[in-house]
Amino acid sequence: MTLTATELSSHDLMYVAEAVAAVEIATEPVAPAGFPALDDPGLRAEVECSLARLGRCLLRIDGGYLSAYDDTIADRLAAEGVGVLAPVDAAVLTLVMLRGIAVPRARGQREGEGFVGGVPLTIDELALNRHLGKRQIKAAVRRLRLAGILRPGHRADLVPGHQLLRLTPRRSQRLWEDLVLVAQPRGMLAEVIRRRRTTATGSETS
Repeated sequence: MTLTATELSSHDLMYVAEAVAAVEIATEPVAPAGFPALDDPGLRAEVECSLARLGRCLLRIDGGYLSAYDDTIADRLAAEGVGVLAPVDAAVLTLVMLRGIAVPRARGQREGEGFVGGVPLTIDELALNRHLGKRQIKAAVRRLRLAGILRPGHRADLVPGHQLLRLTPRRSQRLWEDLVLVAQPRGMLAEVIRRRRTTATGSETS
């Protein structure tokens, strides 16, 4: 059960506003210990309501919290072309995810299903893919770092950035499936993914 804004005390309203601001701007999961509205289940529900009014949702990540776009809103924005990566930026990010996250995980060198961190890569390693030139890769890396999709900074190593923490469970699953489709397009799992997506699309349009 959630309370209305008029039923919350001024202190509670302040706590909720502080928590919403924190999870919206943080680059790492926000620990609930420092925010009463994240630590208390009742006030946390108010945080979720406040975010929902903005088209956002609350994610619990490693004991902390961040916000993200609600899947329905994210789908609508993507359909309108808002927040969609340019093809070359998407290609560079895909290479980083495949070589730094998916392949090491398949080899047993990395555990978990998260996307942040991973095996560091360099622009020279990405340039081994001859479909992209170094100039293209460098420009894409700058844009991806600026957006926080790759870890910001001037270090040579390339790893996924903090924005990938803001993936809902549905978005996270979709990204893993996309990596499977790219890495093993003729594999059995890829066929299962394509069949499931085709069935889901048919259900939505029927």
